[in-house]
Amino acid sequence: MKALRNHIILSIIAIIATNIYYVMWLLIDASVIKRQIIEELSFYEFVAITNGALMIICILSITYRQLGDRLLKWGYSNMLRFITVTSVSLLFFIGSNIVLFSVHFKLKNVDDVYASTVASIDNSFFVPLVFFFGLTSILMFFISNLERRSGNVFRLISQSMGSSLKPKLVERGFMFIDLNGATRLAEDLGERKYANLLRDCFRMLNELVELSSFEIYQYVGDEVVIIWEPDYKNADLKALQLFTDYKAYLIENNSTFYDTYNVQPTFKCAIHYGEVVKSEIGKEVKHLVYHGDVLNTASRLLSQCHFYNTDCIISTSAVKNEKTIKEHFTLELLTMNRLKGKEYPVSAYTIKLAEETEHHSSSAVTFFFKPKVTVSHY
Repeated sequence: MKALRNHIILSIIAIIATNIYYVMWLLIDASVIKRQIIEELSFYEFVAITNGALMIICILSITYRQLGDRLLKWGYSNMLRFITVTSVSLLFFIGSNIVLFSVHFKLKNVDDVYASTVASIDNSFFVPLVFFFGLTSILMFFISNLERRSGNVFRLISQSMGSSLKPKLVERGFMFIDLNGATRLAEDLGERKYANLLRDCFRMLNELVELSSFEIYQYVGDEVVIIWEPDYKNADLKALQLFTDYKAYLIENNSTFYDTYNVQPTFKCAIHYGEVVKSEIGKEVKHLVYHGDVLNTASRLLSQCHFYNTDCIISTSAVKNEKTIKEHFTLELLTMNRLKGKEYPVSAYTIKLAEETEHHSSSAVTFFFKPKVTVSHY
């Protein structure tokens, strides 16, 4: 999972950043290596135990960072999330060290484990370490925030290194997912309630995207643009299955939507693939963007869903595994001769679930998150 991979990378960064504390001690006084922190604890043992505590924190942080994300979901501010996450990190770090110091002294058969543990955390090495770890936690919170906005820790690192400053040609797949009847919904619900509806719908889509190698490129009003790279195996089939799963997920939660908004949101989708220009724009505020006819065509295909009475259109350029797709979906070929802004005809397919897959889809709705098994995981 992308979330787990990103978490592991951020944890490694946090461990390295905290260990800079020991590097600083060595630069100040190299003889510290031979020193005893207390009588029963050498510098090497101190380093090993505190790094063990860091490993524990990296594992536990999966849970309390989710708590921080839930606070945002529940409508609390990012400041409260910051205070919660950093405070819990510090408490868990101190607590983990106390436990590991106690175990260490117990294994060494120290006479007074309690006194030795107190002495270990009340000395000129541990107190500054806690302060340094607190600064690292604050740094990691902001890096995590940037990573959440970039969608990918590798993309964050890549952009930070300036890899996107010069425009370059790349191949990408694009999936546009758009809310049906958005204008009418906005008028009926009002601005605040409509914004909450979009947030709930997009959060559900995010939960599915996290299970795949797709990435959310951007949100444009009531529309989401999802991308994938050319080396993603069976991306065309998985893109169609992602949209099918999303529709199933929305239907599964129809009672919640009706209770909260008195509507059942539905979406349409267009999928296209081709060569685009990848670049970074802006000065004060920078964005990674893609330019090219592929995006324009995908947008035009999306606008044709209503005309052809379908909720999903995929271009022939995006279909790489037609035989495999036909095992799950019914394809109906279209030739659009007068697509707005296009000089030449565009070939695409409308998509419908095959009868056999419809049966699987209905059962998938029943146990959508127990575990997270959907059509796309068969």
